[in-house]
Amino acid sequence: MQHIPVLVKECLQMLNSGKGKTIIDCTLGLGGHTKELMKTGCRVISIDRDEKAIESVKKELPDNVIIHSSFSKLKEVLSRLSISKVDGILADLGVSTYQLEDSERGFGFEGKLDMRMDTTQKTTAYNIINDYTQGQLSKLLFDYGERRFSRQIARAISNSRVYKPIETGEELLAVVKSVMPPKYRFSREHHWATPTFRALRMEVNADLEELKALIAAAPDCLNQNGRLVIISFHSIEDKIVKHEFKALSKKGFKILTKRPLEATEEEISKNSKSQRAKLRAIEKV
Repeated sequence: MQHIPVLVKECLQMLNSGKGKTIIDCTLGLGGHTKELMKTGCRVISIDRDEKAIESVKKELPDNVIIHSSFSKLKEVLSRLSISKVDGILADLGVSTYQLEDSERGFGFEGKLDMRMDTTQKTTAYNIINDYTQGQLSKLLFDYGERRFSRQIARAISNSRVYKPIETGEELLAVVKSVMPPKYRFSREHHWATPTFRALRMEVNADLEELKALIAAAPDCLNQNGRLVIISFHSIEDKIVKHEFKALSKKGFKILTKRPLEATEEEISKNSKSQRAKLRAIEKV
């Protein structure tokens, strides 16, 4: 299972990693960033909500501390490890390719509607699609990026589930397709259903709430000169990071990236996913 971490050089530089440093990798995934950080000689503590990801990489990192938890609970994790503060915190907010391609997880357009990062939680995409009111669905889709067809999609979902629950990605895809003119679908740079499926994933996993909680916890978890680095993959998350970092800059933090760092053409040619990545960093002074 190939995994290429994004913006590695930029991450290491912004985290100022090296011997004697303790870094929290809040999104272990398949261990790409954790492994690169380890090469610099620092101590890495890794966190992930996805138990399957942890199991798949555990053998490659036998000596590492790996915690099954959401990064919004960063303070609790450090308390459990009897650590007061660390020198760096990294969060890569992207969904891994292996998650998107696993139909059992339901992140993509095929398979059951699940989308849970943490499979121990109860709420799935199925619950949202079949239990939310038409108004709730419309607002969710609009707020998370499906600006043009949010009302139409919500209405179509509401009408469709009267006859039977919408259970799979394929069924939802057909509903979304039914309200979008062919000319519009064919003109999209990315898949026309991506905003709908992304909105569901973000709602299932409370992604924006998690992100805000992580940034809010950072001041109490970082040593002086400690750094927080966040990689986002779409504008909604990047705007939150930019706004929250600006607020922290008025409370004893220094913004290290006036503009987000992005992948070079060379990196994009090797890893197309990196094209959407934006890295922002801030330092506790």
